[in-house]
Amino acid sequence: MEIQVAIGNDDPGCVFLNGKSFPGDAQMNKDNFEGGVRTAVGQGERFVGSATDDKASEIKGAYNEVAGSAQSAWGSAKDAAKEMADSGSIPDMSRLRDDIAKLTQTVSELAQKQVASSRDQVAGVVGAAGDSLSQSAAAAQDKFAAVEGDVEARIKKNPWGAVAVAGLIGLLIGKMS
Repeated sequence: MEIQVAIGNDDPGCVFLNGKSFPGDAQMNKDNFEGGVRTAVGQGERFVGSATDDKASEIKGAYNEVAGSAQSAWGSAKDAAKEMADSGSIPDMSRLRDDIAKLTQTVSELAQKQVASSRDQVAGVVGAAGDSLSQSAAAAQDKFAAVEGDVEARIKKNPWGAVAVAGLIGLLIGKMS
């Protein structure tokens, strides 16, 4: 979005917004102005989100950019309707069609980005969970192997003690049932 205030020409109060001239004495459509500002803010949010690798800010910025474009397009449509009513003629609708086509394309791209971002986040979470589960299973196997080795070493060292422990365990199980 480009906002310029022209100075030193025939009309020093002329404002340019997205290449459209608004003379100093003309009132800018509120929707055009707010939409342009929201588009610029959205572009800034998207840039900051991209720079900081913050997907939420990036998506919010893209949303605000699209919403600003839509609001600006609505303002353009209102301006065209006002011009048509004032002049009593049918305006050229090709610009409005082009704006709607651009808006549709932008919304489509935003939806695709959100789906891709969500897919990547889900894949990352599933991958991390799988890695964590694999690590836990490997740690459990290592501990079991260590306990098994320790028990085997104790049995070899004192076989009669192992027989006594097994007999006591059998006696306790027999008493419980």
